[in-house]
Amino acid sequence: MDPTSAQIDAAAQTASEVGQRIKAVRRAQRMTIESLAEASGLTKSFLSKVERGRSTASVAALLRVSEALGLPLSSLFENSSTRTVLRAANYPRVAFGGHQMTEYLLTPVAERRVQVMMSRIVPGGGSGDELYPLPGEVEFVFVLSGTIELNFSDELVRLDTGDAMTFDPALHRSFHVPESAPETTVLWMIYPALPHQVHRI
Repeated sequence: MDPTSAQIDAAAQTASEVGQRIKAVRRAQRMTIESLAEASGLTKSFLSKVERGRSTASVAALLRVSEALGLPLSSLFENSSTRTVLRAANYPRVAFGGHQMTEYLLTPVAERRVQVMMSRIVPGGGSGDELYPLPGEVEFVFVLSGTIELNFSDELVRLDTGDAMTFDPALHRSFHVPESAPETTVLWMIYPALPHQVHRI
């Protein structure tokens, strides 16, 4: 049986949405189309057509693309390619190190342009005594509630509720919540996202 015009239109729309999703994820991971072609074993020309919705990829091709992007195949069929909503009750927990603290990743795992995390730290908790740097260009911290102390090699900075700080992530630092402070909630943002993925719990 020949396909109806409605079926053809639906298939074209699906191809367009999948292509837009691939392009959005690729850009979010700061990956060029050439890099994706090399990683997936597909041609740049073919991927360009898929991203523009001018060609339909086979399941095998989509599997190769999803593996190259480090995503499950199902994620390529999500309807929203430019918006991700994370509800307060569904923050995914991650383990980034430290002690007496709970951390949540607020940006999608595939997002490589920026990474936002939230830490809830009990009094006495923090990253530990060892100073450490992070790769990146800019790091931002905002104290939603409580008090946190950032220990840099040349200075101790105390931030209270509502305080914010922007600094070079390459600076060696550690952080902790003083024993006398209440449980503290902190928002961290780093640009670009860390090159390795934190461990999800």
